[in-house]
Amino acid sequence: MPTVRRSLFLVLCLLLSVPLAAQIMGTIVDSTNRTPLNGARVLLTRTSDSLRAGALTAKDGSFTVNNVQDGTWSMQVTFVGYRTHRRTIRVQGAPLGLGTIVMSNTGIDEKEVVVTDKALLAVQKGDTVEMNANAYKTSKDASAEDLVQKMPGVTIQDGRIQAQGEQVQQVLVDGRQFFGDDPNAALRNLPAEMIDRVQVFDQGSDQSKFSGLTDANSRKTLNIVTKRSMRNGQFGRLYAGYGDDGRYKAGGVMNIFDNARRITILAQTNNINEQNFAIEDLVGAMSGGQGGGGGMRRMGNIMGAMAGGGGRRPGGGGPMGGVGDFLVNQSNGITTTHALGVNYADQWSSDVDVTASYFFNWSNNDANQDLFRQFVLPGATGQTYNENTETTSRNINHRFNARLEARLDSMQSIVWRPRASLQVNNGSSLLNGANTLGTSPLNTTTNDFASRLDGYNINNDLLYRLAFAEPGRTFSASVNVTVNKNTGDNSLYSLIADMQNPDASDTIDQRSNLDKNGLTVTPTLTYTEPLSTVSFLALTATASLASNESDKRTFKAGAVQNVYDDLDTTLTNTFKSQYNTYSVQPTYRYNVKDFETEVGVAYQIAQLKNDQQFPVASALDRTFRNILPTASFRYNISQDQNLRLNYRTRTSSPSVDQLQDVINNTNPVQLTTGDPNLRQDFSHNLFLRYSANDVDAATTFFAMIGGGVTEDYVGNSVTIARSDTTIAPGIVLPRGGQLQKPVNLDGYANLRGFFSYGMPVGFISSNLNLFGSVNYTRTPGLINGVENIAHTPMAGLGVVISSNISENVDFTASTSVNASWVRNTARSDQNGQYLNGLSRLRLNWRFFEGFVWSTDVNNTLTSGYSAGYDRSVWLWNMALAYKFLENDRAEIRLSVADILRQNTSIQRTVSESYTEDVQANLLQRYALLTFTYNIRNFPGMSGPQR
Repeated sequence: MPTVRRSLFLVLCLLLSVPLAAQIMGTIVDSTNRTPLNGARVLLTRTSDSLRAGALTAKDGSFTVNNVQDGTWSMQVTFVGYRTHRRTIRVQGAPLGLGTIVMSNTGIDEKEVVVTDKALLAVQKGDTVEMNANAYKTSKDASAEDLVQKMPGVTIQDGRIQAQGEQVQQVLVDGRQFFGDDPNAALRNLPAEMIDRVQVFDQGSDQSKFSGLTDANSRKTLNIVTKRSMRNGQFGRLYAGYGDDGRYKAGGVMNIFDNARRITILAQTNNINEQNFAIEDLVGAMSGGQGGGGGMRRMGNIMGAMAGGGGRRPGGGGPMGGVGDFLVNQSNGITTTHALGVNYADQWSSDVDVTASYFFNWSNNDANQDLFRQFVLPGATGQTYNENTETTSRNINHRFNARLEARLDSMQSIVWRPRASLQVNNGSSLLNGANTLGTSPLNTTTNDFASRLDGYNINNDLLYRLAFAEPGRTFSASVNVTVNKNTGDNSLYSLIADMQNPDASDTIDQRSNLDKNGLTVTPTLTYTEPLSTVSFLALTATASLASNESDKRTFKAGAVQNVYDDLDTTLTNTFKSQYNTYSVQPTYRYNVKDFETEVGVAYQIAQLKNDQQFPVASALDRTFRNILPTASFRYNISQDQNLRLNYRTRTSSPSVDQLQDVINNTNPVQLTTGDPNLRQDFSHNLFLRYSANDVDAATTFFAMIGGGVTEDYVGNSVTIARSDTTIAPGIVLPRGGQLQKPVNLDGYANLRGFFSYGMPVGFISSNLNLFGSVNYTRTPGLINGVENIAHTPMAGLGVVISSNISENVDFTASTSVNASWVRNTARSDQNGQYLNGLSRLRLNWRFFEGFVWSTDVNNTLTSGYSAGYDRSVWLWNMALAYKFLENDRAEIRLSVADILRQNTSIQRTVSESYTEDVQANLLQRYALLTFTYNIRNFPGMSGPQR
């Protein structure tokens, strides 16, 4: 008994020796309208030892600071644009409720100004990183694009936006779509001054958000949160400019914001390569393979490489298959653009929200391109291919997007998302190519090609949602219907000269036409049943019914001049493909405040049916059965740290172009064809993401690593003819010519890593962002029947320093370098390494009264490329502007682009069978005198901004 008493006494002493900790709670509101302040910073500092604790307010303005030890604490509450609230509190072991704390948005005391050099860069809110726009000062007329480029982990290169190492697929404005899924529309047309915060997160589908399940098809999203004071008013700009050599630009954008109702009208015309196109605007009606993973649609690609890195051409018989035979791409060169767009968002009632947009553009592109390709050819040395191409292409695009959400009652709602695009592309190209073995020319080709391609894509997505009275019990049903069609024709006149045997030279004179149709119907049913207050079970049933038809006919010149009526059966093919998948997936989800996990497994049946009707009737019917596991894990380590892990499996079917056994002889020495015997591939993908934001130090950190492996990867089998070879009736592959065909191969793998770190640098009043990436790809391929594994690791590092001084001095300096290696198992002497560097200095300086000097200097460095492609290209743009009229609404600007006349494009592509360098022309030096008038009318504001 004494032993028990001594033990109890010891335990009691230990308990008493542990410092007591309490919980501090309260709510922060605006003094004028009592609205909650979301994201206000609460900081507690103990007076005895400077121990710190803190929290950020939630959406309803509430905050909770846990584990606050006894003692006297100094409390400080800060929020951008509000007077700092200070008080002293005493904690005595019990929870302390502070009630409602009112903050005034009038006046700023001196102590607040002192800490602006450590303004809060970002905060972590669950899976969302929210960056404070006020921590990144920009010039008064800066765009949203200028602002986000200063933020950690965000890069923009050639119109492609990346955040946290992944490509941004949509930009929302206050949670609503802005011109559909075009990320550039919002960033280039909204002023930076109206932005309060920028949120970065992965957005799932409407159905997944309702059910609470993790979406395998989530999209990297930026959400621009505007300042409350600028959500009611009219703003925009009008501009017109003219320069030497007939260069011009004109246009405008007008935004009419009336709280929930928002209308944006934009227009532009120019011949200086300014474009605002989404990827779907360039014949976006083209469709690829169908896929499914665990009853879900295919995951989007993750962009692992930093700016300036090389790329890898996808496997599978050419970049765009059958449709590519009828398309002259717009790439680099000089472009003339005319565009018009309208975006509309409104809340028709308390239960109906709607957004809609229409966009039109017309573009004409002239480009000149040089290409050098070095082949990995087992048993031979030094085969290369040189090519020069001059192209002209004209593209017309209409694009419509809408979203309507209607709440039928407190339990039911529907979401309807119609989308449509229509494109017309006309183009012509003149190509000169040559195959060389060592120093000996093998053959040359001169191609005169012209094409027309029309296409449309219509997509309808309808979702019904039902929430039962039992919390967590839900039912949702969706159906997605996609219809696409392409029609086109082309003409090809080609001269092929055999440099070893002139008698074997040949001429091609042909006309082709294409009729291609696709229909995909995807219904999905999801039911969730709560098992407890923190867990539920979900059952998802999905089907995907995809049907594609392609009819390509090629005619040779007949006996009558300019009459093409001789059907070439070798280059003609009529083909149908059906790929249907059916899957059922149970999923278990467990979710508490700081931890959630989700595991599921789908059973999928896939049926692939191929039916070739011409020139030879054949059929193929295959059934695949797969188990597709999925898992996700999220852990909020603290209020400022978040860890996420995702594992996904998926299957993907070959596209109809990859399945169609018809030869594409657009380039007679670079032939491609399809293979109707291809199988579906199967992929495993695993990604780990970690983010941390230190509120006290004003730093932000993000890291991601992940990768995947693919079985039955659709790669390339390349045949390089050692002598003139007949591959089909009437089709001769000349010596040194290449025939590329898709083939299923095992062993494809990839690995990606990315990190970014942001911090303020007080002594120069700037922000510092560090970022880096690592990538590795293992790509199998066949070259003349010999397997070659191309290993391509890459590592990159970069730094960005952006000013945070004032509106009068705004600069951003950045540099990044990427080192890449190529290792081929079939030919080790073809191994190598190369380097890409990109540096930039952008400066806006306002001086005297209304004068602004701007300069933008870029340097692109390539090293380790082919002879003639190692370059150090300097692009220097400069402008001098004068602002006048009330509140500087008008501006006259004289700008000179590419002062040094060096602007050009150099890119490297690495595949399993070759390494390719491409240099293309870009618009070079010109001067422009531009007048701009800015419109600003915000009735709720006073002073210059109004």
